[in-house]
Amino acid sequence: MPLYEYFCESCQADFTLLQSTDTNKEESECSECGSKNTRYKFSSFAAKIQGKPHADLQKPVTVDDLPNKNVLRIPPARHISEYQ
Repeated sequence: MPLYEYFCESCQADFTLLQSTDTNKEESECSECGSKNTRYKFSSFAAKIQGKPHADLQKPVTVDDLPNKNVLRIPPARHISEYQ
């Protein structure tokens, strides 16, 4: 479950709640004073990438790095008049 950050309009406190993604954020109560006069704050997040070590992520990705090498073989764009 993700962490969500809130601001309480009543006591002016910032607080964080561990909530399910389907929780109604409008009904969250302040962990300091219990007020429901809270405002959800948009916050950043971090993600952990598993797989190659960090040093390998510094170089640009090439076709050889892709599991399906045909994914970049896209036909050239055509003008709409060429379809008729």
